[in-house]
Amino acid sequence: MRQQIKSLSLVSIMLLSAMSTLLIASVSVSAGTVVITEAIQVVDGGTASDSQAAVASDSEGNVHLVWTRNNLHLYYTMLSPRGETMIDATQITNTGLHKIWHPDMVIDDMDKVHIVWADKASQHKIMYSVLAPFNTPMDGSASDDGTLTIVDDYIVSSRSQNRDWPSIDLDSKGNAHIVWQDNYDELGRFYNQPQIYYSMLQPDLASGSVVVLFDDTLLTPIIGHKGHPDVVVDANDYVQIAWDDTRGGKVELAFIVDTSGSMYSEWADVCTVIYGGNFASGGYFQGIKPMLETANMTVFETIYGLGSNLPGAASSGNCAAHNKNSGPRNTPLGQIPGDDSGGIRTLPSTVYNGNSYTGNSGEDWGPGSNWACLSWKDAQGNVPGNPPTNDDHRWNPNATKIVIPVSDEGPKDGDPSQQADDTTSIEEAHDNCLNAGVIPVGLYGQTFGGAQNVQSHFKDLAQCPNGVVSTQQRNCPGSTVRNTDAGGQVYEFPSGSGGASAMSLLVEAMVYISTNNSREIYMSVLDPYAKMNNDPSWTPGNPGHTSSGGTYYEDTGPGSDGHLVVVNDTRVTIDDAYSFHPSIGVDMQGNTHIAWMDGRDYGFEKDTNYEIYYTKLRLQGAGAWDGAEQGLSTYAIKKIDDTAISNVEGWAGIPGNSPYGGNSMYPSLLTDNQNNIHIAWSDWGNVSATEEVIYVRLNETDLTGPGETALDPWERIPITTWASNKLGPNSGRQPSLGMPPAFSNDLGSGAHVAWSDTDKCGGGQNNNRFTICYSHVLTGQVDVEFDEGETFYHVIEPGEQTIYNLTMNNSTPGPKDLVADTYGLNISGVPLNWTASLFFANNHTAIFPDTPIFLEGGEDIRFYMRVRAPSIYQATEDEIAVIKVTAQSY
Repeated sequence: MRQQIKSLSLVSIMLLSAMSTLLIASVSVSAGTVVITEAIQVVDGGTASDSQAAVASDSEGNVHLVWTRNNLHLYYTMLSPRGETMIDATQITNTGLHKIWHPDMVIDDMDKVHIVWADKASQHKIMYSVLAPFNTPMDGSASDDGTLTIVDDYIVSSRSQNRDWPSIDLDSKGNAHIVWQDNYDELGRFYNQPQIYYSMLQPDLASGSVVVLFDDTLLTPIIGHKGHPDVVVDANDYVQIAWDDTRGGKVELAFIVDTSGSMYSEWADVCTVIYGGNFASGGYFQGIKPMLETANMTVFETIYGLGSNLPGAASSGNCAAHNKNSGPRNTPLGQIPGDDSGGIRTLPSTVYNGNSYTGNSGEDWGPGSNWACLSWKDAQGNVPGNPPTNDDHRWNPNATKIVIPVSDEGPKDGDPSQQADDTTSIEEAHDNCLNAGVIPVGLYGQTFGGAQNVQSHFKDLAQCPNGVVSTQQRNCPGSTVRNTDAGGQVYEFPSGSGGASAMSLLVEAMVYISTNNSREIYMSVLDPYAKMNNDPSWTPGNPGHTSSGGTYYEDTGPGSDGHLVVVNDTRVTIDDAYSFHPSIGVDMQGNTHIAWMDGRDYGFEKDTNYEIYYTKLRLQGAGAWDGAEQGLSTYAIKKIDDTAISNVEGWAGIPGNSPYGGNSMYPSLLTDNQNNIHIAWSDWGNVSATEEVIYVRLNETDLTGPGETALDPWERIPITTWASNKLGPNSGRQPSLGMPPAFSNDLGSGAHVAWSDTDKCGGGQNNNRFTICYSHVLTGQVDVEFDEGETFYHVIEPGEQTIYNLTMNNSTPGPKDLVADTYGLNISGVPLNWTASLFFANNHTAIFPDTPIFLEGGEDIRFYMRVRAPSIYQATEDEIAVIKVTAQSY
């Protein structure tokens, strides 16, 4: 067991006069013990695969878990505080076809279990149910859906498009606040990109019905990818929501365009997509660059024409203003303000078979893509790279990098395609783009006789070569560089005869490419009760946003004026790397805490190492809560700056298991009533276990003030120690933490952790199928306090003595025998000529440093300290003494 120390400091002042001596006492606390119970297997699924667990605990300390079985149904179980099964695995979704993803749960003050999840069967839905487990026998057997459930599979949202990642919390009135990511966009403004939605429900537990207070409310009406929201309701019923967002991101697009005569209209359309204007086939588009500028995203672009000469289309129409009539630049874009466009340029030399290559067809898009990727990281590993050409592309170092070849013929010297040198050029480009972290996205045109051969080449580049001519999705197992997915996609690039609908699909694809870049963490604060109480026009069941004239409008402004959004989208992180999967909590003092996975220490690509980062925010006082469009200042809200708490650097990766070595991913965070912060995550890369679930407790993160980066000391503790797939680096499911068991109406400072595992929770492999594991993190506590009625000062004469009456309590939450511990008491800081001794209050026997004191959970002892001041003959001058009483766990 790790040491646990708690101290009581006694400060005394002796006055040399014949009057009195003043004794003052204060308390100081150090870190507590963390004890993790042995992992137990929650369910023996046999041949089933059980995964994606969520966990919470009730007022009696019982543990409730839900999970998906084969992603077809949602299951529930209830455990006692000691891990004994009270209700065995019970299916709680109705019969029928389901595809269950990402459940979340929370327990209300009446010990009712509120659950949300995504159902992706047919039209995607966000679902909600409420369980009453105390209505069913708790004898260890399974129950049934009808007995357990009081609100049954209620559909929160079901419309066209995709929705996922629901999160739920409850307010002081028991109403449910649910957020999720959703591609639905009734006005068609966001090209099917995910946004953040919110709903507020009032469950009627007596009738099993639901009253909708706020229907599906769009919180992020601006273009760009948003995802993975988390929600917490604070003590004042403010709803705080965090998510990851592409706003503030940078993307660089390097087009490699075929300059043969068959590509004339494609040239015009490339310029239209980027800069805006009319397509060759008709129809207007505002352009990706101006569109994304309004959404606080930066697009760097250069359009390279293969060869030394550009076609006439590069100097006419929508391209005319952008032709630079020169080759590659010698400096990156974005180094000075406003320098964000490379325009249209020639590409005289490419790279084939490791050497500079100059073709004469203008159709060498394979070697051209290879050149672009080697320009970032070359064959010798240099960054930026120096491929064997006279001129290189100078990538912006902080942007997401995408190379976009555009052609309707074979990748080397044009048609005929599928020749040996075509295949070699694509394999070379694929491998070098993958190694460089540059994403290849192919745009193919229709050729004489059809585009299958050319499209297959593009698929080999963007995903992985498979050795056959095929337009199907590639199977890329990732065991070698060659068969690893390069992360790109392939789209048809229609010519002037392609039609408006085909061009619309292309625009959607290009917008997706340009906006699927680096992410930042954002947050917002809602005040739904202010809206309900102060807006006379509010109608229950309406959304919290409106739309008019083809535009969405959020309900922003002060809550006192009846507005819903009181803190609009506020940027939490400012860096050019990918920041994903925030988890948010609020402590008892109103501080906001967020953990997320962040790649800033390793690069700006999506597929890189990640660390778990943490920050502490203070929203109150950082600006007016008036719903202003710009939100609060990132710098004003920070009380502890972004801090990496995982530190995978130095952990050895396991070759063949992870191409990037260590990875720390998918954090889950909660706060307790002592203002401690609990965080768990999946850590990939430990030598012995390959993948582990890691736990950290941040002890009362007391440091405040902008610019603070240090935290109280913390220790990363592995909950698991065996080699298995716990969550997987691409699973997208974080460890789930629930509140600790109740203890004297006190939720304590421990945590429950559940996860899916291909091992039987340390008991051996599970036939490569997932099962559910659970551990209880007991954060040991010992309290040394003044006895009731004890004062902070005593008055004594020199040479006299005084008694301090004290108590020591094992306040660790959990079953009393499980958290029992043995402690020692010690005194330090007693100055010369003073004496201080400890005694048990019940029998007055002395307590020495090696006297063992055994306490079960919740048990305390009374003791006292006898302090004698120096005699008047021993004292020579005024003196300040600091006497410390320490309780230490053994």
